[in-house]
Amino acid sequence: MTDKRLHRIPDKVEFNDKHSNDFRGDVREHGFHFCGYDWDEKEEQFKVYLHYDQLYYWKYAELSKMGKGLLDKELWGTQCPKCGDKFFPPRVNCWNLDCNLEKAEWIKLKPEGYVHTFTIAGWSGKSSLKRLPFVLAYVVVDGCKTAVANELRGIDPWDAEFGMPVKVVWAPDGDRRGTITDFWFEPADGWKPGPMTPEKERMKELCKPVYEWVATLK
Repeated sequence: MTDKRLHRIPDKVEFNDKHSNDFRGDVREHGFHFCGYDWDEKEEQFKVYLHYDQLYYWKYAELSKMGKGLLDKELWGTQCPKCGDKFFPPRVNCWNLDCNLEKAEWIKLKPEGYVHTFTIAGWSGKSSLKRLPFVLAYVVVDGCKTAVANELRGIDPWDAEFGMPVKVVWAPDGDRRGTITDFWFEPADGWKPGPMTPEKERMKELCKPVYEWVATLK
């Protein structure tokens, strides 16, 4: 019987690497452990292992090049050879209805983009409480048709702006895991926030009690 699946996933990829749990900082989330990643050179398959009460993992499958790229400080997206649309996070097939699921091709993306939308986080899991408040942004990378969510650092939360240019900043060597936490965004070189506005003043006031509460944490 012919296998009609669009996406071939090998039945077995061996686990061969482990890492410590210190990537989550000095505030621990009980029961959660990052166990490691796995890269099968022959099959070009990438897997990430986690432990949350029990061991589990996920396969990147046909998107494995993205996971391996994060380890190597490379952003890999996909591009439709028919219409030219680019995607990050990558898509295996083009989502343009006129392209009839055309198979996309891998391309290396520039580590830059702009903020599509954002929110200021006033609450989080235990692993990020001491960093509150922080900005979570959806960023369009290198002209892609999709946006990726990640932290926007190096900025006062109330100074974040729609459309602001940003750059990718990588976690140090040895701290990258092949996951979204391997990088974050910061304002592009030369960017300066706009003037204080009534809306920014309102956001600053909303952030004030969060800063005060975080200062009481041990």
